[in-house]
This record gives sequence, structure tokens and C-alpha cells, in this order.
Amino acid sequence: MSPTFTPRLRPLEVLPLNWQGRSSLLLRDPLGYSQETLVVPQVLGPVLALMDGHHDLRDLQAAATRVLGRLVLLEEIIHLVEKLDRSGFLEGENFERLRRAAEESWHREPVRPPACAGQAYPQDPESLRRFLDEILSSFTPQPRKPPRILIAPHLDLRSGARGFAAAYRALELPPGARVILLGTGHQLDAPLSLLLKDMDTPLGKVRVDRTLTSRLMEALPVFPDHFAHRREHSLEFQTLFLRHLFSEFKVVPFLVGSMEPYLLRGEDPLEAQPLYRKWVEVLRKLWDERTYMILGIDFAHLGKRYGDAFFAGPQEGSRAVARDRQLMETLFRGDYRDFLEEARRSLSFKICGLSSLILLRAFLEGYPFTGEIYYQEAVPFGPGSLVSILAAGIWW
Repeated sequence: MSPTFTPRLRPLEVLPLNWQGRSSLLLRDPLGYSQETLVVPQVLGPVLALMDGHHDLRDLQAAATRVLGRLVLLEEIIHLVEKLDRSGFLEGENFERLRRAAEESWHREPVRPPACAGQAYPQDPESLRRFLDEILSSFTPQPRKPPRILIAPHLDLRSGARGFAAAYRALELPPGARVILLGTGHQLDAPLSLLLKDMDTPLGKVRVDRTLTSRLMEALPVFPDHFAHRREHSLEFQTLFLRHLFSEFKVVPFLVGSMEPYLLRGEDPLEAQPLYRKWVEVLRKLWDERTYMILGIDFAHLGKRYGDAFFAGPQEGSRAVARDRQLMETLFRGDYRDFLEEARRSLSFKICGLSSLILLRAFLEGYPFTGEIYYQEAVPFGPGSLVSILAAGIWW
């Protein structure tokens, strides 16, 4: 490997952890092109940051020498870069082979297999039913009108149990209902993607509404069956509760890409990306009395795990819950423009469901709706970090 080689690290999930008594970083591929995981010393974080396609191996050697406080040989840098490349973590020929094979395999799949079964929840059907019943029993809801639109978490099922229970114990679906699912596309590099595959679960398949998806595909260029659907949990967790609680329904599953760049530039996402406005217009025309919507979203992400310089504890959790409530109260009582401004004020809280909420508020414009927050919580999630969740309903 030439010293002039300039490695470029792919977008990876980087998690701090203590490994054999040392502060370390766990590297893994959130999209699942590569199944490898690597642990590197945390002190090498600045060296990884320089793997941007503009710094060569000599630059990396100099940076490693500086952060380690000793002479680092070029051979050590080459060894690290080769290990990253073999794992599929660098852009290049090896990753392209992995990408092509993974995407071809995904497109051959007749259904979307459950990505999180046996990890985030039990794979055995009976064990899963008991697991979900235990979650649903963790919260006793107040009597209320069943929602047409439900906001539910997508956090780890155990950590977010009370939020899931508050949401799904409020939901009632009539036989033959169709449910528009909106989920955060954490790794989606498109504005919107519609999943056309049925979604398998340990409790049986959740079938896609072919009639409605065909009409949507005629009207919208929605990047169907994007590879990001393959491992995305934000919709998968919703299908578990739906399959567990209801028998006769179909879904229309969308992942929503990030609108944060538009908000940072002071733009209206629906004006900057015409696909969003078209989606709102088309969905309003197709909405009828048997159509429902569920948003699988989380709210604030604060602390070390999410790139903040501070540790997030109870005080930050209280701030996150207050910010979430302000955002939702603006959604309930303001108009689209009011909500867009509130969304901009929320950017520092890293609300991963913000894009789905913007689409929802645009869709609701003109409806005489009522909304209610059922439950809120800031959940510790990783050392010095937290995620806030919220369950809410909207009806008219």
C-alpha cells in the first residue's frame, strides 16, 4: 500500500465502550453491508476522523504519533487501514463487492425478513407474545377517543416499554383497516422510500396494501424498496404490536429521510424538495375512513453517545421532555409555519423523528383535529446519554 493512499471511511456507527479495561470505540456498519465489528482504542478517534479521502497515510502516521505520544511506524498505519478495508469499512473495491452482493440479495427477497428478531425481541412466537403482553401491561391508559393517527416510539423495546404501551393500548383498528407507517430512515439517503415487500415477523406476515402502493407508485417517485429498509427498526417494532393486537389490516410502509439540511439553511422542506409536498397532496386524496397512520419515531438524543460534549443526566432529560412537549403542542395548536419554526428551534436536541412530524403537520393542515400526549419520558441510553420518547394520538 502506497504512503500516498488516501483512505475514505464509510459512514459507520461508532459507539464508545470499555473494552478490556480500555476506553475504546466499537465500529459497525449500520446498513449491514458488512457484518464485521471492530474495536479500536478511543484515542485513535482523531486518526479515524482524518480518513476522509483527503489525507494520506503519512498524515495519519503523524496524527497517530501525536495522539499516542510515541513514534508510530507507517507499517502500523497500513495494518489499521488494511483491517478497515477487509471489514468493508472503507470506500473502495472491497466495499463495492460487498454492496453489490448485499443489494442483489435484498432485491431477491420475496419479503422483508425481521432484522431484530432474536436480538431486540424473542424470535420464538410464544415467547414474543408474552414479551409484548408484558410491555403492554406496563402502562394503564386513561379512557380516550381512539386515534386516527398514532405517535409511538422506536427505541429499544425494553427501554421504551411504557411509551409503546401508552401508544398501542390507545389504538383501535376496524377490520380491513390500512395503516400508513412513517418511520425514521436512519440510514436513508433518499427523501422518502416506500417498501413494497410484505414484512415478516415471528407472529406472521404483515401484508402491504398492494392497491394503495400501486396508486402511490403511479403518482410518486418514492425510491421503492431502498436498501435502508432491510435493517431499519423504526417500522419493524410497530409491525410487532400491530400483528400481536390485530388480525385484519394492511400497511403502507414509508421511511422518511432527514430534513435537517433544509432546516439549517432556513428552507421549507416541502418547497425545497417537491416530493414531500406531492406526497402530502397524494395521500390526502387517497385518505378515507378506513385509513390510519402510525409514526414510529423517537425524540431528543443528548449526551456523549450522540456527539455532545456534555454528559446528559436528569437535568438534560427534563429539558428534553419540555422541548418535546412544546414541539407537540405547537403541532396540535399552531399551523404548519408555526411548527416549522418550532422544529428549527429543536435542532440542537437531535429529534430523529422531526422529518416525519413535519410531513404529518403538513398533512394535517386544514383538518379540524384534536391531539393529546399520552406519555413522555427521557430514557437513559448509554453512558452519559439519553433518548426522549413520547406517545400521542390525533383524531377528528
